[in-house]
Amino acid sequence: MEISAHGAIRCQQRGIPNKILNFIINYGKTVNTHNDKKSFVTRKIFNQLLRDKVHNKILLRYDKQIQSTAVIWNPKDKVIITTFKITKRNNWSI
Repeated sequence: MEISAHGAIRCQQRGIPNKILNFIINYGKTVNTHNDKKSFVTRKIFNQLLRDKVHNKILLRYDKQIQSTAVIWNPKDKVIITTFKITKRNNWSI
């Protein structure tokens, strides 16, 4: 998946590696936001993935970043628009 110029700047500013973005999109919870998608990893999903030996290494290395990062991406264009840190409790369960 490609990353936009804006998304690349935001990743650099927040110290988020690119492999984390794809991991969050592939294994996290995804909700609709306008015409785009918002993906994030909930604590429940994180704990389920932690039991799986395949994902164990990446989860232990980037645990704080995976749990505190959300990704806005467009499935039609296959581009990551932006990323941001989750700093408070949100109700994105819709």
